[in-house]
Amino acid sequence: MISRISFVTALAVPLLSLAAACTDASVEDDFLADDAEALDESKADLASGTHTYYQVEPDYRRCAAPMCGGVYYRLANATRTVCLDGKKADRCYAASADWARLRLGERGLDRTLTALGARTLLVRATIGKKNWGRGLGTFAELRPTEAWIGQGPNLPEGPLAKVEDSGVRCFTTPCASFVEKKLNSSARATLAELGWDASGATDEQIGVALDRMHSDGLIIAGERYRVTGPGGSASGRTVTQFWLRATDEATCYVGGCSGQVCSDRPDVITTCEWRAEYACYQAATCEVQADGACGWTQTAELQACLASPPQE
Repeated sequence: MISRISFVTALAVPLLSLAAACTDASVEDDFLADDAEALDESKADLASGTHTYYQVEPDYRRCAAPMCGGVYYRLANATRTVCLDGKKADRCYAASADWARLRLGERGLDRTLTALGARTLLVRATIGKKNWGRGLGTFAELRPTEAWIGQGPNLPEGPLAKVEDSGVRCFTTPCASFVEKKLNSSARATLAELGWDASGATDEQIGVALDRMHSDGLIIAGERYRVTGPGGSASGRTVTQFWLRATDEATCYVGGCSGQVCSDRPDVITTCEWRAEYACYQAATCEVQADGACGWTQTAELQACLASPPQE
């Protein structure tokens, strides 16, 4: 069985019948899996919310710029990308990237460049030309306007799509709670649920992703499957990887062996010695503080508990 979260269950809407939907783990025929057409930016609808998305990774070749040291880009959902010279290739080379176009501060830009190095970066961008002068020639330049950072530990499998709330609320399951819009395509469809098992995400990360879906957005990769229930059958999609848009705002997570660490990293690991004051954090709030960093909100209750922690 696939662990799943539908929008109605995520919000605990009291309209569900007592009979739950059933998940068929078999992969459903997926029309979103068709290869996207290689993008011609002169003809693409750049105002569309799903066009001009590229997966980007660094070029680690060792030679003098601009021949090396830039980035490789490839069109999301496509096996071939149109490069600056008009030829199609598995991936294309840009000698430079104008990251200032993202209009991010130090925190957001650091997250973006870290994701680039980890090969988990997805950008919405146009491809321009930059003349390097001194006889070096003209090369492609990546000009991003959005940066999306992969959150899970696994490689993406399946087509990439933006996921949005459909606005539909149901009395029974399955319910078409989500709309998925394939990147670099006009294809779209409804989903009854998202199956998060393959993402490697914690419950907290899943909650953050669903919250961000309503503000900055959510992009996922995954495979379709069938969901059946009292209301009939519908489609679900596994989440093998998911991306959140890079911002300067901290997203706070509880971590550490005893749940004692509040930070902007979802994967903090600590040693597992126990201290009595760690019990105080079980009912505390981990959130962005006045200085913009993540921390435990120092309520009177928390301060009193830390001053006299419970003894086992």
